[in-house]
Amino acid sequence: MKKNKTKFKQPRISKKALTVFMSLVILLSGIFEALYLAGINDMLMAVVMWVPAISAFIAAGVAMADNKDRFNPIKLFRYVGIRFCNPLYVLLGVVIPFIYIFIPYRIYWTMHPENFGYSGVAFSVVLKDLAVYTVVYVLISLVTALGEEIGWRGFMLPAFMQRLGDKGALAAVSIFWCLWHFPLLIFGDYMEGTPVWYKLIAFVLCIFPVGIIAGILTFWSKSVWPAAFVHAAHNAFDQTVFDVITIGDDKKFFVSETGVFTIACAWIIAVIMFVIYMKTKKKK
Repeated sequence: MKKNKTKFKQPRISKKALTVFMSLVILLSGIFEALYLAGINDMLMAVVMWVPAISAFIAAGVAMADNKDRFNPIKLFRYVGIRFCNPLYVLLGVVIPFIYIFIPYRIYWTMHPENFGYSGVAFSVVLKDLAVYTVVYVLISLVTALGEEIGWRGFMLPAFMQRLGDKGALAAVSIFWCLWHFPLLIFGDYMEGTPVWYKLIAFVLCIFPVGIIAGILTFWSKSVWPAAFVHAAHNAFDQTVFDVITIGDDKKFFVSETGVFTIACAWIIAVIMFVIYMKTKKKK
């Protein structure tokens, strides 16, 4: 597949702009996560997921001022990665999560057919039954996933790349993304039934490679949209499609974001994509 050949020079993100972004993300996330965990309103989770985007837009305005760029909305969008891209990258952003989420569930269903909600039904019928719902769930999930990705891959990734290089930026942003979820993992009801120490370790092992996948698609496409679809598809396939048709007290240790099968699949795909990225980079 041809990489995006559209000429685009990533604007310089000043140290002040990056500091503003990081400060706002930490401060606002802490406030709204505390309110959410206090049980004020479940809708606050959507606000939490848009904190990175809000922080990115404000920081992008600071960067524009530092670069003496005349303000306009289109240019502001470009500072946070909102650009058109080859739709094939968006398609990859949906297909890749399907692969590393579906395969683990398929293995688990084979191991424990009694835990599969469609037990005894032809698998082609299952996929046909879920197809329409899956599309709807991905689009719904995109509403909140975009909020995170504008911050992580749209603004933070290029800002870190200017300082750490592409490999350092991929790793740093993925690690920060994992750590950002820790308060909800520790104090929330995420993956109930698993020890806190286990779900923290397993979550990092799963989400870190997903961050690499989303980051590489961002580098290739020069747009935040593929990463947003990776995030949306990941959440939709795992939380609202396959999880709801799977039972079993031990499933959290095999599938989803704390499952060893999912971790293995995500790492395999991330490593393959990273190798391809490095090889194509050397040829340029």
